Amino acid sequence: MIRFPGGDSLRKIIGHPLFGVMTGAAAIRLIGVTTRGIQYDDAFSILLSARSFSEIIQGTAADTMPPLYYFILHLWQKAGTTVAFLRLPGILFSLGIILLAYLLVKRLANPSAAVWTAAILAISPLQNYHAQDLRMYSLATLLILGWDLAAIEISTQNQMQYVSLWKWLLLVLCGTGALYSHALAGFGLLAPYAYYLWKRDWKKTGRLALAGAASIVLYLPWLVFVPGQIAKVQQAFWTPRPGVVEILQSIIMILGDIPTPPFILGGVLFCCLCVGILGVIECVRHRAGNSRLTFFLWMTLIPPLCLFLLSYIMRPMFVPRGFLSAYIGVAAIMGILIERAKLIEKYLMGGLILVAAILTLPNQISFSRFPRSPFQPAARYIQSVARDGDLVLHDNKLSYFPFRVYEPDLNSRFLADAPGSENDTLAEETMAALHITADTDVMKAVDGSEQVYFVVFQETISEYSAAGGHPVTQQLDHLAGEPVEHAFGDLLVLEYSMAGKKP
Repeated sequence: MIRFPGGDSLRKIIGHPLFGVMTGAAAIRLIGVTTRGIQYDDAFSILLSARSFSEIIQGTAADTMPPLYYFILHLWQKAGTTVAFLRLPGILFSLGIILLAYLLVKRLANPSAAVWTAAILAISPLQNYHAQDLRMYSLATLLILGWDLAAIEISTQNQMQYVSLWKWLLLVLCGTGALYSHALAGFGLLAPYAYYLWKRDWKKTGRLALAGAASIVLYLPWLVFVPGQIAKVQQAFWTPRPGVVEILQSIIMILGDIPTPPFILGGVLFCCLCVGILGVIECVRHRAGNSRLTFFLWMTLIPPLCLFLLSYIMRPMFVPRGFLSAYIGVAAIMGILIERAKLIEKYLMGGLILVAAILTLPNQISFSRFPRSPFQPAARYIQSVARDGDLVLHDNKLSYFPFRVYEPDLNSRFLADAPGSENDTLAEETMAALHITADTDVMKAVDGSEQVYFVVFQETISEYSAAGGHPVTQQLDHLAGEPVEHAFGDLLVLEYSMAGKKP
């Protein structure tokens, strides 16, 4: 029999439960990768990352997020520019999150609890959403987990001289990378500090303080832009101050996702409450083992509590994607509790988590309404019928950006947001970096066009109906008469022939 070098090691890897979990997670995250539509934020990432490094810095400095993710996507675009291909880094980051979470739970609890944690994250609708999302959230979460794992590893050594240099480098680079990935990532880095302060371990807290200081020093070049970004956050975040509804939504997203039909939301909330009750029972029954939960409890509580408090000091910013690392802490707590629970409770808790995922994932994968409206079919239709001299006029940037990704050759323009409004989130400096401009005058924008395709959301038309109609369609109706209407889900394309326009 022929034996291949490393065959035993390969069999061990394939036979390990984590291999099956990772394979399943990859399969779930690849479902719909070529067909799922993009939204404004995705398109923004694609278009900005296509610019030069200096333009990326210019664009992000005037926005709310640091530039690291855009740099990575810029380099990735050298190998391919299809939407499916551009989603692969996020999927890899998401798989890395599962691996690091497994290692962290294995280090602080045991291998069986680590496998449960990895399995929960593998089927998590929230993690799957951000795996395919063309944004920096999975990257930031991965780096925060890298920071947590390195912090725990370094703290196990009693003498600093015995700590490997690569562990210190990993700790500092992960901390710095997280800060350069997401404006709110700093809150996710606080869990190790809280953990060792809680234990009154001043020596280990001091070590982390040194690493934190080194990360901040490396972050100094970006700090000059932070005041302007804070001012932008005060304007750009449109979320309401958190209350009971927002807290319930955050609970639902432990096992599900939003937006989701009401009956699914109800089912997921029921699953969350049942898992929570069973978890509390397990905590009470085996109180002696609850010390293993401490780190993950801090990991869970600090980011949302900080954002909750900031939402009453600054502009509201209590959004689940801002504290994704906290959901890793929740998954770890569930994994540890399930592992030590009685067999029937294992089946109940694991089954409820699986049911919530099965209820949520199909709707999440097939979702094609605002903000992920069917932009590609609409753009393809216009591309198939538009001629030289025709104009595609977008009611706002939310449809313009996806059109620019799907059909960049279309003669597209978009109308500016009302200055100072909640929608006015695209800075002039960012538009300059993207080489785009917004129009403020409808008549000037359509002047000289033979055909105008006005792209607007159905919801926007409905909102204006009580006030007598959308002001742009009123102007175009007066100028060119009634349009031909084409509906693509909740997205409308109003086709105006300018040949017989009024003087």
